[in-house]
Amino acid sequence: MISFLETREAKMEAEKMTKAILTSGSVSFPPDGNYPLSLLSDKTMLSVLLAKPQSSKEVKILRGFSGTPGGFYTIPGYVGPCFSVAEWEKTVRENDREIHELTAMIENGDTSQKEKRASLTAESLKALSSLYSFRTYNGRNISLPDRAPWGTGDCAGLRCINTALRKKWEILGLAEFRIRDSKPEFHPPCESRCGLLLPDMLGLDYLYADSSIAVVDKPSGLLSVPGRGEDKIDSATYRFHMLFPSSPPECNCHRLDMDTSGLLVLAFTREAKRTLSIAFENHEVRKEYEALLEGVITEENGIIDIPIRLDTDNRPYQIADYEKGKKAVTVWKRLGVEVIDGRKYTRVRFYPETGRTHQLRVHSALTGHPIKGDRLYGTHTEGERLMLHAAFISFRHPETGEDIAFSSPAPF
Repeated sequence: MISFLETREAKMEAEKMTKAILTSGSVSFPPDGNYPLSLLSDKTMLSVLLAKPQSSKEVKILRGFSGTPGGFYTIPGYVGPCFSVAEWEKTVRENDREIHELTAMIENGDTSQKEKRASLTAESLKALSSLYSFRTYNGRNISLPDRAPWGTGDCAGLRCINTALRKKWEILGLAEFRIRDSKPEFHPPCESRCGLLLPDMLGLDYLYADSSIAVVDKPSGLLSVPGRGEDKIDSATYRFHMLFPSSPPECNCHRLDMDTSGLLVLAFTREAKRTLSIAFENHEVRKEYEALLEGVITEENGIIDIPIRLDTDNRPYQIADYEKGKKAVTVWKRLGVEVIDGRKYTRVRFYPETGRTHQLRVHSALTGHPIKGDRLYGTHTEGERLMLHAAFISFRHPETGEDIAFSSPAPF
C-alpha cells in the first residue's frame, strides 16, 4: 500500500485542521482546555477524511487520531476507536488489579510470580484484541487477524475509514499526517498494521488511489469484471464500484485473467477511463509480467511472434492461427531455474507488445513450456494457482500527464 486517496482537497483540509489546532492551542473541535496541544507527541498521527453520504452532495469531514493521547480514548470532534470503550475498560478492570499486584510482588523479590503475570498479561491482551471490529466495503464485520502487532487498528486514518464504512459514506479523500514545524507532514497508511486490515476492509489491495485513478494488486482467482450470472458478479470492478458508487460501473481500463494476479488500473471518472483505455489500445502503456514455466529454458531471452485467435469450437481456449489470427508478440527474458517438489521450472519476465486474450499463456504453451498451474494450457493440480503475475505497469496519468509507474513483487 503506497497512497490511498491522498487528494489535494484532503490535504487542504489537513492544513486547515493543523492551523486551527495551533491557533487555539487545543486538539479538540471545538477547542477545549481539557484537551491541550501538549497531548500530541512526536508519534501521534492525525487524519482527516472527506466523505459523502448516499444520495447527498454534502461533503462530510471526519477527523481521527492515533493511540490514546493523554490517556483519552475519545476526543471531541474526532471519530472513536474501533472498539467499544465501555467493553475495553471493563476488560482492563478484570485483570488489571491482579497484574499490578503480581508486579508489586515481583519488584519485592518474588520472581516466582513472573510466569503467572506473563500468562495473565497475554490473556488480557488477547481479550482486548478480540474487542476490535472493522467494517468492510460490503457491510461485513471482521476482527483483528491472528498475531497482529499490538496497536493494529489504532491508526488515525484507519479509524476514519472504519467510521465512513459503518455510516455507508463514500470516501472522497484521506490525509494522514503529523504536525511538524507548524505544518502537516503527510504519511501514507502504514504497511505493518493498516496493511493487515485495509485490503479486506476496502475489498482490494490498493497500491495507489487519487481522484482520477486507482492501481490495485488483484489476487489470483478474482475476476477483473463480472462474468455472466449472479454467481460471477464478484470482481475487482464490482468491489471498486461498491466502495465508490460515484465511479462508472465499468471502471476498468484493461483486464487481467481471473487466474492472473497483479497490477490492475481502475478509473474514478469516465474521462480517466476513456483516456487510459485509448492509451492501452495504442500500446502506450508498458506492462511486465513474471511467470514460472514448466521445464528448463536454456536461452537467455527471445521473442514469440505467433498470431492467435479464439477457438470457437472450444471456448475460451485461444489457438495459433497464421491466417486468421490476430498479431501477438511477446518478448521474454530468463531470470533463472528453480526446483519445486523435485521438478524444474524456469522463471521468466514477459514484456508483451500486444495484449491478446490469454496471450502469455498460449505463447508459453506453444513453445513447449506452459505456465505452472495453467488449468487451460498446461497441467494443474487441485488448489494450485496460475504462476503468472502482472508485476509492473507504467503510463501517463490521465489528468496530470505525469509519467507514473507501479511494481508488485510476484507472490510465488
